[in-house]
Amino acid sequence: MAEKTKRREGGKVTLDGIWLVLTESTGQEGVGFTHSCGTTILAAQVAHPILDGPFPGSGSGKCDYDEMPYCPKCEEEPNFHGIPINENGQPVLH
Repeated sequence: MAEKTKRREGGKVTLDGIWLVLTESTGQEGVGFTHSCGTTILAAQVAHPILDGPFPGSGSGKCDYDEMPYCPKCEEEPNFHGIPINENGQPVLH
């Protein structure tokens, strides 16, 4: 039976805010990126609910969408449900 290897969580960034998967890759913006394992890097859409309502934790239902790069071989696909943000785009941590 083949042993399943654990993939790391997708969407990780380095201390200076650069996508980890891109720092491990070859290629260039506009042309394409290949991860160090040889797999083409994909992007997953992530929705961040905007908490702009009159009460804490409430909002109008609007979302801000990001594209997160990930390696489908080495990383899990990033979760579509991102962290909530305020109307200024800052994370809302409760």
